[in-house]
Amino acid sequence: MRAFATVMAGTALLGAVAVGLSLLFSTPLGPQLSVNANDALIGVIATAPLAVFLWLFSRADHPSLVRFRDSQIEFFANIGFVFTPLRIGLMAFGAGVSEELLFRGVLQPWLSGLSSAAIGVVASNVVFGLLHMRTVLYAVIAGLVGAYLGVVYLVTDNLLTPIVTHMLYDAVALEYTRRAIAAYRAAGR
Repeated sequence: MRAFATVMAGTALLGAVAVGLSLLFSTPLGPQLSVNANDALIGVIATAPLAVFLWLFSRADHPSLVRFRDSQIEFFANIGFVFTPLRIGLMAFGAGVSEELLFRGVLQPWLSGLSSAAIGVVASNVVFGLLHMRTVLYAVIAGLVGAYLGVVYLVTDNLLTPIVTHMLYDAVALEYTRRAIAAYRAAGR
């Protein structure tokens, strides 16, 4: 329970950092977020390419990718908490909201204002990837997923869309992880 509480506390802290930086950088979050059914639906649809990527990646048989996947499953199997549907939902919600507020809601527009939209997407997601760095490949994948979410935000100009995409993708990825852990443990590892 302590590991899960730590993860959720970190997510809450990230959300607080997003709000603080939005004030510091004069990038108010409210005007960037509109509850809109069309943009929410686009967020749902935008999850599909990420889910397909995860599916393909999970089936890739290149030895380095197999080693990477195995190391990730071993890591998650040993971090100290059980992936239940409630926890998966809470983690997906927390990360989807807090990370999108910070990276797409604050850093991307702030960096875009200093240079260009392309630089804003790339630079904010280099930071996003580094935040997720457990391995170089994991950071690169996270950075690419973040860049995709940054483009989703540019297309809709509504933070709701990448929030929905991020939450749904994380829910899918965490459920995949839960199942992979079960298989890992069933194999006696």
